[in-house]
Amino acid sequence: MIQALIFDMDGTIVDNMHVHTAVWLELLADYGVTMTPLQFQATTAGNTNSQLLRTLINPQMSDAEVAAIAHEKEVRYREQFRPFLQPVAGLEPLLQQAQQANVTLAVATAANQPNIEYVLDGLNLRHYFATVVGAEDVAHGKPEPDLFLLVAERLNLAPETCLVFEDSLAGLEAAHRAGMQAVAVTTSHAPEEMLHLPSVRQAIADFTEFQLADYINS
Repeated sequence: MIQALIFDMDGTIVDNMHVHTAVWLELLADYGVTMTPLQFQATTAGNTNSQLLRTLINPQMSDAEVAAIAHEKEVRYREQFRPFLQPVAGLEPLLQQAQQANVTLAVATAANQPNIEYVLDGLNLRHYFATVVGAEDVAHGKPEPDLFLLVAERLNLAPETCLVFEDSLAGLEAAHRAGMQAVAVTTSHAPEEMLHLPSVRQAIADFTEFQLADYINS
């Protein structure tokens, strides 16, 4: 029986991955790296900024260089996405329903703290979540299971009692490696790319298509 819902943030709580991708491609082009949006998503989904930069630009990039480039990217992202900052349809009613059913809520995201604050505090959603885990809290981003396992540890729950909401293939793989069931949110990929993956129970366009009772009463 599901006791906790764990939400990825980017692409799941907010539909923003197209903006993240566009800004990254602008910056990467300055370093001679050219990719299509699809290539970028396939290569980097779920990665922290440091993983992404060292993979695509220079494995030996210093922490200071990573911090400077990542800061510039996130500033640009927040400026460009601000007019569109809103939760994916049906999210807040689901959070309220889960609270009423005594289902614990959490966030596990590869985002850094400024971006977490930008979304969760900007939308006044943080109060719903018992814990929020971000990039700085783990050594490895998705598809490694570290983020999800840390949430389960903090909540003192077995992984198999947690249901993950994810938009990325790497995130769904991370949920699988953590021993958790998952619901795929199709803001970044078509349903047929996700439904065959291990642990994926269903694919939804937004949270209006999700029925909590199907998971907590089974």
